[in-house]
Amino acid sequence: MSTNIVLPELAQWVQNHISAIIQAQTQADLEDAVDAFLAKNATIVVNGAQLSQADFIQQLSSENFAEEGATVTFNNSLQVPATAGDNFTAGSVGLFYTADIAQRFVIRDAPITSQVIASLNVVVGPDPTIPKPPPSPIHGFFDPRRVTSLNEVRIQAPLTATVTTQ
Repeated sequence: MSTNIVLPELAQWVQNHISAIIQAQTQADLEDAVDAFLAKNATIVVNGAQLSQADFIQQLSSENFAEEGATVTFNNSLQVPATAGDNFTAGSVGLFYTADIAQRFVIRDAPITSQVIASLNVVVGPDPTIPKPPPSPIHGFFDPRRVTSLNEVRIQAPLTATVTTQ
């Protein structure tokens, strides 16, 4: 008996990709996560400034320098499908998230941590530039979805920790 692979709904798809981007610990992982999320010609606006995909990756890389680990909490999300009743193929997604990022550097036995708070709006749709792979013996769907437009308002600040001594 075989089972078809089920694609996640748009909001879950975006959350999965945002988590992968924020939790990437190497430059290669970050680039792969962004490539799996954004269309090559996506429009990217962060805090009102339009960025190229390379600039976006560079900004993310510098913010998550020497990352040891991260946790992402999605506070709320909303999806509006492009076609009524089809929550899988294309549409708009808005979400709010908080990410706590711990760096490899330690000061007084505590890692340096920062927090990202963001509001993200994206338009998701099939990317015609992604070639469909040949049929596989595993039943399932090819996922050509990518973000064509990203608009994010975000702030990143250090988290303060209190170290107690005994």
